Amino acid sequence: MASSIYAQRERDTYTNNSNTFEVNGEVRFTDTGASPTNVQVRLERFSGGLIDQIVTDSRGRFRFPNLPRGYYRVIVNAPGYRQAQQDADLQVLFRIYLVFDLVNDSAKGTTGLPLLTDVVDARIPAAAREDFDNGRAALSKKNYKEGIALLEKATLGYSNFFEAQLLLGIAHMDLKEWDQAEKSFQRAIEIKPQNAPAMIYLGEVYWRQKRYPDAEQTLREGLKLDQKSWHGQFTLGRLYWDMGEVAKAGGPIGMTLQLKPDLAEAHLLAGNILLRVNQRERALVEYREYLRLAPKGEFVVQVQELIRKVEKTLEKN
Repeated sequence: MASSIYAQRERDTYTNNSNTFEVNGEVRFTDTGASPTNVQVRLERFSGGLIDQIVTDSRGRFRFPNLPRGYYRVIVNAPGYRQAQQDADLQVLFRIYLVFDLVNDSAKGTTGLPLLTDVVDARIPAAAREDFDNGRAALSKKNYKEGIALLEKATLGYSNFFEAQLLLGIAHMDLKEWDQAEKSFQRAIEIKPQNAPAMIYLGEVYWRQKRYPDAEQTLREGLKLDQKSWHGQFTLGRLYWDMGEVAKAGGPIGMTLQLKPDLAEAHLLAGNILLRVNQRERALVEYREYLRLAPKGEFVVQVQELIRKVEKTLEKN
C-alpha cells in the first residue's frame, strides 16, 4: 500500500478542492549512497510560511498529497549535512518528483555549531597547546573547574590563543557566568574581529544579561558574517520575542527552522509566534512537532495544555 512506501500526510488538511496536486521525492546521502529514514522535510509556500513537515520513510522517500495548485518550496535538512532546497511548480503539473542528494558538511558537527579547528598555529608554544587540549578534554567530561584553569593557563602561555578564549567563553556560558563569558568572547573578537561564532556567542551573552540593544547589534553583526548560523538566527528570534517584537521574531525563527528543523525549542517559539498572530492551525503543527522532538522536554505539560485549548477553540469555530 502507498502508506508503506511513502512518508506522507494522508489527510485533507491542505485543501478541499477535488483537483489536488502533490509533491513526491526522495533523499540520499552522497557520501554513503544511503537513503536515510527520519530525515525532516518541510513544505512551505514559495512566498513563505510553513504548510507541513514530515520525515522520510524507510526508503528515504516523502510525499505531500492533497495540495492546491501553486508554487512551493521543499527544504531538507539532516544533521551533519548541508541544507538542500528545491522549488516545486504545481501550476501546470499535477505531480512532481524531487530528488535531494545531501552533501556532508565537514565544517560542522551534528549540533550545527562550528567545530573548533584542529589546525595548529605555528606561533602557539607546545606547552600552551597541550594545556588547551587537556582543558578541552576536561570540559568534555563536564569537569569545568579543571578545564577552565587549563584554558586560562593556555592563554597565559600565548595571549592571542583564539580557540582557547572562545572555548573559555563557552565554558563560562555553560556555568551561567555571564560576565566572565563576555570578557572571553570580547578578547576572542579582539584577536579575530571577523569571526562570526565569537560575535554570535557574545550576542547571546548580552541577551542573557537583558542588554537588548547590545545583543541586537552584536547578533546582527555576527549574522552579516554568517547568515546561515542557526544559533545566531535562533538567538535573534528569542531576543525579539523577549522584547515583544513579535513581527520581527518571525523571520529569524523561520530561518532557524530551515537551517535546523530538528531544534525542538525553535518549533515551540514558532508556535507561540503563530498563536500570537492568530494562526492557530499552523501553531498546532509547531506545537506537535515540539512534542515529537522533545517528548520529555521542559515545556511538555504546558504545550499539551496549549494544544487542548487551541483544539477546543477551533472546534467552536
